[in-house]
Amino acid sequence: MTLTIQHIRNATSLITLNGKTILVDPMLSEKEGLPPVPFTRTLRRNPIVPLPVAMDVFDRIDAILITHLHFDHFDKTAKELLRKDIPVFCQPADQKKIASYGFLHIHPIEETKQWSGIDFRRISGQHAKGIVAKLLGPVSGFILSTPDDGSLYIAGDCLLTEPIRQVFQHYKPQVCILNTPRAQLLLGSIITMTPEDIRRIHRISPSTKMVAVHLDAISHCTLTRKDLSQYVQAHQLSESVFIPEDGETIHFQ
Repeated sequence: MTLTIQHIRNATSLITLNGKTILVDPMLSEKEGLPPVPFTRTLRRNPIVPLPVAMDVFDRIDAILITHLHFDHFDKTAKELLRKDIPVFCQPADQKKIASYGFLHIHPIEETKQWSGIDFRRISGQHAKGIVAKLLGPVSGFILSTPDDGSLYIAGDCLLTEPIRQVFQHYKPQVCILNTPRAQLLLGSIITMTPEDIRRIHRISPSTKMVAVHLDAISHCTLTRKDLSQYVQAHQLSESVFIPEDGETIHFQ
């Protein structure tokens, strides 16, 4: 496969597949340009680190992919500054809201869609358990694939539920981007994947290369890159798990 992932910050990535560059979950605000995350123990403004690339990088994208509309995945700067004529792929529940920001070419994906030789498959997810899931709203992941380049699963802010386990068992994606910051709300609700989930996924699909993101950028995330790196080494997962720094590019061949 020929796949390039440039991790920008938090859950924001630039994915290059089949010659097309797709911007995933753009949070482009300056450091501390966004409010604290509600229903958490911290009043710290976000993001807590600066954007590692110049804004003109985003002038050269071919499409945008949005997993859900929380402000750390699609922020005010992205809504204002990204070109409005770029194709936007999203879950159906977010179509009207994205259109209200002025974007002209929105493609909600109910199940599957093809664009520029890339197959998109939406995977419904669950952001939290119980009543908190309703509070946080719908979230999705997406599998992007081509016959020559294989498959990339962008899991989004989805817990490792039984349906997601089955996705790994059935599709066995070559690469997966996982949001693993152990994000936490009040009363202890965990609303993202954790290091233990990385280990569980490896057991289900040992051939999948995992790129762990959503780290060291948002105030309610309790796991650091250092924490995760130590966990990965302790459980002999170093050959399967990548933990990119902000701005770092990973090439998969």
